[in-house]
Amino acid sequence: MKFSEQEIKPVWDEVARLIGDSVMQLRHRGEVLSVETLARHLTQRLAESHDIERRILIGAAINMLKDGK
Repeated sequence: MKFSEQEIKPVWDEVARLIGDSVMQLRHRGEVLSVETLARHLTQRLAESHDIERRILIGAAINMLKDGK
């Protein structure tokens, strides 16, 4: 299955927003900002979420961070 740029852009925008929110939360708490702390924070949010769509987006954000993209 192929998706057009128009179809996939809102998904990546939401993934970027989730990462940005995590950055702001970590900074607010005064925690060290790194890929590892971001991934750990997102993993915690993933464990707390019961919404399937949100879990998929958080999982994509974690994978994006771990893959260095």
